[in-house]
Amino acid sequence: MARARGANAGLAAVFESTYGVPPASGYRKLPFVSANLGEEQSLIESDLLGFGREPQQPAYDVINNEGDVVVPVDQRNIGFWLRGLMGPPTSAAVVAASGSIVFSAQPANSSTITLNGIAWTFVSSAPSGNESQIGANLAATLTNLVTALNASAVSQIAAATYAQTGGTTLTITHDTIGAAGNAYTLATQAASNGTPSGATLAGGANSHTFVSGAQSLPSMAIEMQLPDVPFFGMTYGARVNRFQVQAQRSGLLSATINLIAQGESVATSTQAGTPTSLVLDRFSQFQGEVKRNGVALGNIVSAELAYSNNLERVEVIRSDGRIADADPGIIAATGTITTRFSDTTLVDQATNRTPCELAFGWTAGPSASLTWTLHRVFLPRGDRQIQGPGGIQIPFAFQSARDPTLNQTATCVLINDVASY
Repeated sequence: MARARGANAGLAAVFESTYGVPPASGYRKLPFVSANLGEEQSLIESDLLGFGREPQQPAYDVINNEGDVVVPVDQRNIGFWLRGLMGPPTSAAVVAASGSIVFSAQPANSSTITLNGIAWTFVSSAPSGNESQIGANLAATLTNLVTALNASAVSQIAAATYAQTGGTTLTITHDTIGAAGNAYTLATQAASNGTPSGATLAGGANSHTFVSGAQSLPSMAIEMQLPDVPFFGMTYGARVNRFQVQAQRSGLLSATINLIAQGESVATSTQAGTPTSLVLDRFSQFQGEVKRNGVALGNIVSAELAYSNNLERVEVIRSDGRIADADPGIIAATGTITTRFSDTTLVDQATNRTPCELAFGWTAGPSASLTWTLHRVFLPRGDRQIQGPGGIQIPFAFQSARDPTLNQTATCVLINDVASY
């Protein structure tokens, strides 16, 4: 007998075009740590009298589908959940792709390197077309190569700018910022004595800016897959109610996504087709930082950030016992920061009742980062926890409000190599 195991479980999701109607295609396979989605229907104990001490059969109550999905905070897939939480982002190119070819020695006559699909040949004399001359030494050869490449009218070559670094390296930077430059390919012949930095240029990135306060939020269809049984539960009409993440010095970085859905349909085979997937690169806790008014806070022991849409279930009378929808309420951007007591900066702010800007971020380089910014944060006066001879800590359970200039409470910026969400 087959038994369902978490190791073989899967999660596939897509945004719905019509609330409560799962699309036939377009699903994305998403990584997750745990999940408890699915319909629940409680029993109501009978209140009938007159039948002695034996109980009468219970009645069925309404159907609910609400639960949490714990997901890794990664460079790409987290954008799917952020779209569900805050609505579609504004995306823009921010970083150009780049790469290099390092030469260990002079390239041989007639050897080639391949740039963006175009073979470029080194010749000992009379170069023409997609060729450059081998010089008296490697540095001179690369000077000739850079000059010829930058002057080329071939569109594939002209898409980038070329430079020589250290007399041994050809540096390539795509002329168009954004993730599109990551498709520029690199290859070398052994006789060229060149080693590319990778199969393609890398590091081209886009920024995706999510802002608080959207009047309407997208709904999702989410299939929980247990192929061992087999059991495939398609949750539909799912809206993201709450996003919660905890920052600390070490450990795995995960977020808890709370969802409120309309219902679930069950099948013995997948209803999600063949989902696409993105490469998983998880942010680490050690890459995190908390800033106050743009300046890093150096004595934060731990922090928790929560953003809630305070969804209101539309509980109407229906023959199927399900909700009609879940409407967004007043958002809440709250959390806690716990700090070692080393100065009175936060205490003074709480005492003076003045707001500040708090930013929670994780960075894996210029082409991969996630930054939550709460624009107007109020701190309560916290107690000083003296619990022994060790360090003294102060917790601050903060609340955020709309910034009157920006007209928003929070902004979340995700930088990665994904084109759009």
